[in-house]
Amino acid sequence: MSTHTAIATTAKGQLNAIQVPTESPAEGEVLLKVEYAAMIPFDGYVTDRGYAVQEYPMVLGFGAAGTVEKVGTGVEDLKVGDRVTAFAYGNSRNKAMQEYVVEPRTVCAKIPGSVSLETASTIPDNFVTAFYTLFNQLSLPIPSSFPAKQPPPLANTPILIYGAGSTAGIYAVQLLHIAGYKKIIVTASSRNHEYLRSLGATHAFDYNSSSLSKDILSAAGGEKLLLVVDCIAAKPTLENIAKVISPLGTLAVLLPIKEGSNVTGNIEEEMHFSIPDSMNPFPKELKIVGVRTFLYHEDENLKQNLMPKILPQLLAVGAIEPNRVRLMDKGSFKERVAAGLDLLRNNKVSGEKVVVKVNP
Repeated sequence: MSTHTAIATTAKGQLNAIQVPTESPAEGEVLLKVEYAAMIPFDGYVTDRGYAVQEYPMVLGFGAAGTVEKVGTGVEDLKVGDRVTAFAYGNSRNKAMQEYVVEPRTVCAKIPGSVSLETASTIPDNFVTAFYTLFNQLSLPIPSSFPAKQPPPLANTPILIYGAGSTAGIYAVQLLHIAGYKKIIVTASSRNHEYLRSLGATHAFDYNSSSLSKDILSAAGGEKLLLVVDCIAAKPTLENIAKVISPLGTLAVLLPIKEGSNVTGNIEEEMHFSIPDSMNPFPKELKIVGVRTFLYHEDENLKQNLMPKILPQLLAVGAIEPNRVRLMDKGSFKERVAAGLDLLRNNKVSGEKVVVKVNP
C-alpha cells in the first residue's frame, strides 16, 4: 500500500511529520487529495494537552478542501475531480492535515467554482457548529429555503451571539440573518464590528466595555434575553451573560468550558464539559445546553443533508460568506502547521481562520 505525509501529535506536546497508508475508500466514502486544511483551537488542545487523544499518533486538522481522487461504492453524486470540502472530525484516518484523506460522503460538500479551495477549507467545522447550535440545540426551526421566504416565529426576538468574532460566531450571525431573524446582538472586538454588521448583526458591542450589560439590555428593548449563544465559553463570558439572560431563557455554550479568559484556554487551566459549581453564575431555572458539535450526526436529518445538500446550496447562491483566511504557506509542511498552532495557542487569531497549504 502506498503512503503519504500527515502531520500528527505523536506524544503530548510533540508534533511530527509521519507516513500513513493511503487507503481506498470503502462503501459510502470518498478519497480526497487535500489541497488546504484548516485548524481550530481544539488542535492545540490535542497537541499540547493530549486532550481527547485515545491513541498516538493523532493527525490534526478539522477542515479539508481538495479534489475527489476515488469514490467508494454507493457514492453516486460525487465523481473523480470534483472539488469538495469536508468536516474532518472523525478518527486519525479522517483528519484533515494530510496529503490524502478518506471521508464519509455525509461529511463532504461539493463546492461551486466561485469558491476557492483555500477558502472552502475554512467552512465545515464552524458552519456545522453554528447550524447545529441554532437549529438543533436551540430548537429554532430550519427554514424550508435560504434565505427564508417567510419570517420565523421568533423573528423579532433578540438573540445574543457572545464572541461573534470567532469563526463559529461569524456563521451563527449569517445563518440567523438569512433565516429571517431581525434582532441579532453580538459581542466582539471593536475591529470586527463593521464586518459583523455587514453579515447581518443589528447591534455590536465590545466585550471589554464597562457598559456592556447595559448596552445589550438596551438593544434588547430593556428586557433580559431568552436566547444566547456563548462561542467563547470561559469564566468571564459566563459572568457577563448572567447579567443579561432571563431565568426563563436558554443558553447554548460551545464546549469545552475554559477556566481562564481566552478562547483557547491556558494549558495549566482545566477545561470542563459542564459548568462547575464554582463557575456557575446562573439561576437553576435557566436551561443550559452544552454544544458538542461532533454529535451532530446523531440527528439523521442533519447527517444526510447538512454537508451533502444544505451547504452546497448556500454556497451556490452566495447566501453565506466563508471566513477570512490566515494562510500558512511558508516552510515545510510541519513548519506550516507549527506556525498555525502558535497563532491559535497564543490567541492571535480573530475574525479569520488558520489555513495550511498541504499539497504543493
